[in-house]
Amino acid sequence: MSPGKAFTERYLKMMFASLRDATPEQIQEELEHCRNINRKPVRVPKIHRAHFSESQFVASNGYPMQVFSTVPWNDLDRVIVYIHGGACIYQPVFFHWRFVHDLALRTHCQVLMPIYPKYPDYHCVDNMAVMMDYYERVISPMQAKKVVLMGDSFGGNVAMSMTQEIAKRGLKPVTGLVLMSPCVDNAFTQRDKMLALQPLDVMIKLERIETIMGGWQGELPPTHPWVSPVYGNLSAFPDDTLLIYGSDEILKADAELLTNRMNELGRPIRSLEYQGMFHTFPLFPVREGFDAIQQITKLVLS
Repeated sequence: MSPGKAFTERYLKMMFASLRDATPEQIQEELEHCRNINRKPVRVPKIHRAHFSESQFVASNGYPMQVFSTVPWNDLDRVIVYIHGGACIYQPVFFHWRFVHDLALRTHCQVLMPIYPKYPDYHCVDNMAVMMDYYERVISPMQAKKVVLMGDSFGGNVAMSMTQEIAKRGLKPVTGLVLMSPCVDNAFTQRDKMLALQPLDVMIKLERIETIMGGWQGELPPTHPWVSPVYGNLSAFPDDTLLIYGSDEILKADAELLTNRMNELGRPIRSLEYQGMFHTFPLFPVREGFDAIQQITKLVLS
């Protein structure tokens, strides 16, 4: 094991220990904590502050959404919309900012990171209304020839749902889709496979995610495409679709489900499983993460 991977895994085990083993009561306390945090503006970490600009998008339903953009950028033909993960309750962490900045340096593209509505104040329907409004009013009018939607974990879920909805509404098409350890099936039909993988996962506890996602879906059924995009129109995905995941995470089961369904439809998807890797590893400073971001860069620039 490389020193970088060993350090990162120790950090993640320490960081996520209390969250993985939380009782139902502690989960509710965490949700209330997130509610209070998410009502405050997001601030860029000091080390990255010079590399991002901030704007605000007011959605048609009145939701004021912060949007952060990388600076500088000089490729006007491509734009990346990055949807950060965080189990639909957390704001971006330091490693998201690091990853986005690195991506902008490698591609010279503008990377936009919207701070979308979070649970428990908001639900799936609220989020889709805001994000689709943002795409229609901001992204579609852009002159960029290539639009890449990208997301990690829960952000990958939103990116998939948006891609399907964009195609349904006939908006400017998504030409690239990058998914890093996405949650695609919140009906949890792969639960047995996830439980078998649980001892390997240093970040996610299945029962905790089931509780949170059960609240996030609101009144929608768990198989609705906005909740579980694997049950939506997968033919809407662009030919340039890249799926990256680790062998040591419970969402490997979701990645395999998505890959199989795409293969059954005869739709192209490039699925890369990295052995010994943990959830959303491309965000972290490990050798495999650097390789993954090179694969992502190739897709963006192709």
